[in-house]
Amino acid sequence: MDLRSQIAIVRAWLPLLVASVLFAAGAAYLVSIELPPTYEAKATLVVGQSLSTVSPDYNQLLVSQILSTTYARVATTRPVLESVIKQLGLSGTSDDLAKRVRADAAQDSTLLTITVQDGDPARAAAIANAVADALIAASPAIQGRQTEIQKSIDADLKATQDQIETTQTQADALLALPTRTAQQDANLQTLQAQLATLRSTYAALLTFSSGNASNLISVIEPAVPATSPVSPKVFFNVLIAAALGLVVATAIAFAAKQLDDRLKDDDDVRRVAGLGTMAAIEVIKGERGGGEPSRLAAMLFPRSGVAEAYRTLRTNVEFASAKAPIRTLLVTSAVAEEGRTLTAANLAVVFAHAGRRVLLVDADLRKPGIHIVFNLPNDHGLTTMLRSDKVGLDAVAHEAEQENLRILTTGPLPPNPAELLGSQRMRDVLEELQQGDVLVILDGPALQLVTDSAILSSLVDGTLLVIDAGRTHRRDVVRGQESLARVGANILGVVLNRLPARSRADYAGYDAYLANRGHPTDKSEERASA
Repeated sequence: MDLRSQIAIVRAWLPLLVASVLFAAGAAYLVSIELPPTYEAKATLVVGQSLSTVSPDYNQLLVSQILSTTYARVATTRPVLESVIKQLGLSGTSDDLAKRVRADAAQDSTLLTITVQDGDPARAAAIANAVADALIAASPAIQGRQTEIQKSIDADLKATQDQIETTQTQADALLALPTRTAQQDANLQTLQAQLATLRSTYAALLTFSSGNASNLISVIEPAVPATSPVSPKVFFNVLIAAALGLVVATAIAFAAKQLDDRLKDDDDVRRVAGLGTMAAIEVIKGERGGGEPSRLAAMLFPRSGVAEAYRTLRTNVEFASAKAPIRTLLVTSAVAEEGRTLTAANLAVVFAHAGRRVLLVDADLRKPGIHIVFNLPNDHGLTTMLRSDKVGLDAVAHEAEQENLRILTTGPLPPNPAELLGSQRMRDVLEELQQGDVLVILDGPALQLVTDSAILSSLVDGTLLVIDAGRTHRRDVVRGQESLARVGANILGVVLNRLPARSRADYAGYDAYLANRGHPTDKSEERASA
């Protein structure tokens, strides 16, 4: 399926697409505004002392980062959540609370974020802070004996640091003397030795202190009540629903196109029947009900787009045979009610208007329609000539308002139409009708109903197959084409009838090209009009 076909599908289903988008967007909006608001609060913690240490150790940072993942899992465990429920006096179970609490450990830092969603912004913040406090209480680095040990190590570190500063001051004072006595030199050496010992002790104490530093956890940003809800996101929901509505409607449109076997454009005709589209005719006002139809558009409205389409058909028929001109032409269709009678009548009019002598014959001996289109009596006609070889064309033919056009109606309907049309007498009558360089256009019945048109197609120079765009099914066209092929009919092409007006624009360039090819015929029109 090419881009033009896809655009045609979208254009044909555009009302459904628009309605689906509007319906989905409207439904999403109504549902969103009815949903209760949800607020979100976040508490941020840090694992280890990476923020307070002047020169953090890489190994400590790595351990703290790994521990932060562990703490994220601990935050949503049942003991931690039950302690939060007990502390805040919440209703519900730990499983209910777990659905509203989320703990996330950063991948590239030691930060841990506790996120809580609740219908009350203050309660959401309280729960987030309570979870953070419960997580800190569960940390082994700040409880029990380890806390006392850490306090003792911190005190020793402070005392050792003070001693280092005092000793360093005394040593600096001795070093500042311009001259020193032997006793002063001995004192300086003693102070320097004490400094080395104190620094070694401080380093050892610092190592013991750092052993617990990576397992410390503390709050760096407590949760606060949110000022606006995080859900429902009305605008976002409307956009998503509109997009989904468009996707679903588009999928339905393309699925319907794949499942629909009706022929709607020349691409369908070429793919199914392997035939070219000789003309694309717009639907005539009132043709499908609702108003008086302008049946003979080629005669009543010669400057209309429909009349131009019939002139395009005329041009294509003239160029259809390179060996010999078409003198007898059958217009038929696969099924009934596809507009073949109007096609034959309008085609006869445009040929006559171009100066060609035309005889329009109603060969539908079961349900004739030509006499209705031209408002003529049907007392005598083709069947009259078939029953008696003494009745000539002049005795039964009607002169139309259009110059150069004569019409032969069916006459009384016979009980055996197929036998009459397939008889030798029909061949003789057809030879008689062609006298004097006359183009004979026959309107035949539908192929699917009877064999009449198949019989007639074997007697004429060419056959036009009328297809009602958007109504005729593929199987009907295939069967009709097969019935014509069995009798060796010369199928000139397809007339794609009753196209929607917007679809007609797709053939504008095609028609203009054919109109240019038809300049000689147009000149003959001008001479005939003059």
